Amino acid sequence: MSIWRCNSCGVHRQTGELLRAPSPFDPQDELIGCPHCKRTDGFDEICDEPGCEARATCGWKPKGEAYRRTCGKHMGEHHHEP
Repeated sequence: MSIWRCNSCGVHRQTGELLRAPSPFDPQDELIGCPHCKRTDGFDEICDEPGCEARATCGWKPKGEAYRRTCGKHMGEHHHEP
């Protein structure tokens, strides 16, 4: 499950913990808010490697394991070309 860092307060939350509501400006759109500070200034997905705070910029599936979202450094450490 993805972990997101609030761009306003820095709190980390899982996808299911984020607040969601229909946009008052476009009913086809959805606003996503932070359950801690209630702001809607956006979120960065963070690397799923324990202890890493970098943005997740890579998606990959290790052989026989679950799909991962990591920063480039941690993809490179774990994902080797055949």
